Amino acid sequence: MKKIFAVCAAVMMILCFAGCNGGKKPADTSVTTTTADPDSVEVPDFSGLTRVQIEMKYPKLNIVFDEKYDDKADEDEVISQTPSPGTKINKADEITVEISLGGKLVEVDDYTGRSSDDAKMLIEKQGLVCEIVYDDSDTVPRNCIINTIPSARTMVEKGSTVICYVSLGSAVQEIRMPDFTGMSIEDATRIATENNVMFSITYDDTSSLAAGTVIKQGIDPDTVIEPNTRVEITIAGENASASRQATMAVTVNNKVEGEFELKYYIDGTLIPEKTEIKELSLTRKIEWEVSGTDVHTYSIMVTSLTTGKSGKFYEYEIDFTQNPPSKRQNDFNANIFSELLKQ
Repeated sequence: MKKIFAVCAAVMMILCFAGCNGGKKPADTSVTTTTADPDSVEVPDFSGLTRVQIEMKYPKLNIVFDEKYDDKADEDEVISQTPSPGTKINKADEITVEISLGGKLVEVDDYTGRSSDDAKMLIEKQGLVCEIVYDDSDTVPRNCIINTIPSARTMVEKGSTVICYVSLGSAVQEIRMPDFTGMSIEDATRIATENNVMFSITYDDTSSLAAGTVIKQGIDPDTVIEPNTRVEITIAGENASASRQATMAVTVNNKVEGEFELKYYIDGTLIPEKTEIKELSLTRKIEWEVSGTDVHTYSIMVTSLTTGKSGKFYEYEIDFTQNPPSKRQNDFNANIFSELLKQ
């Protein structure tokens, strides 16, 4: 009986306590987390990214690109964005990103003396249009740039046309047959190439002149000729002593870029007409075709147009009395181009 009374008393106490609290549950003291809106996003910061990177990184956002010229921003750089970074928007809302096309104005470089192919490639690389016009020139080699319109260092808008006047060489009526008699076959070949003359060679082993010397020619000197006229020349010596051909070809490191002046020497004597400027981003191979009947030394000196530094690229000794001609490398610096760029 006592146990029954004790249980009843406990129940009564619980009911009384519940009545005193108005039948309410005790307050909940834990933090409540509200689920974020799945359609709401925060606008990212696109600065430092290219258009392609933005498209790849945020494919689900409704991004509209507006491209325009900006002299203060590099090409493909983000200029501005709307809404600004950190703004909360709906996923379907439009985000406008302005992308720079680079400066609207570009400077026309000096292409004088460059080959027409090199000039055309560099002009188009600047976002300009190249138009070729041919003209005679007594001073500029064939297929090289005489001048341009607009002239070098002129600022023009991208998409503008640059007219390149390309040399045809001297006018036809001014081309005259050189006097080859008494020259070595090497000198005669060089002069013939400069004047667009071709050879047919015969040999005379009865001559007292040194082998490889031009004895006579089939067209009189100073005769007006057409380009690529063929002339028969007679050379002292037997056919075995005839001029032989050799080629020196070197491929430059593909990581080096820049403009370099190349000067060519035979037996220590500069060949002025061979001097050229090469843009290494356009050509990696430096090739020199030579010919001779004796032993000669060939070398190339290189000058960086960026730093003004110079150095020897290579020096070869070629023996044309052997068939085929033998080559001996006296000096070769494969790193000359990168060394000359160092400040």
